[in-house]
Amino acid sequence: MYGFENITSNNGWAMAAVGASIVFAGLVILSIVISQIHKILALWEEREKLIIRLKTLLHAHAAEGIHAPAFAQRQFPSADELAGDYEPVVDQLKSPFTLSQLFEAAKENDLPHPHLSIQRLQEAGILVSEGDGTFAWNR
Repeated sequence: MYGFENITSNNGWAMAAVGASIVFAGLVILSIVISQIHKILALWEEREKLIIRLKTLLHAHAAEGIHAPAFAQRQFPSADELAGDYEPVVDQLKSPFTLSQLFEAAKENDLPHPHLSIQRLQEAGILVSEGDGTFAWNR
């Protein structure tokens, strides 16, 4: 089998069309690049100005993004302030109560930092241990 019959049986026409298309696309891309080479060369010659302009833009955008200090130190409330916040919660509990009951009541009332607050109340002598695992409010 020779000639056109062999080309047809082995997909030669499709391969020829794809090859011609690839060559034509490459030539089109090459002609576009050559027609725009003057712009690329102008950018290359003025690269120092371009780099300086980009750096000033980046600094301007970075300065706009900062609105507030990144860190603000907050003080934990004193024992007296905590006692004022916890007193309505303790009034709901039957005296004596366990720390787990106080903790759950504090979480239900959205009081901040229940563990630290209860510890501070104990250290200040406002929350007093009864000795059998229960606590009383000493205000």
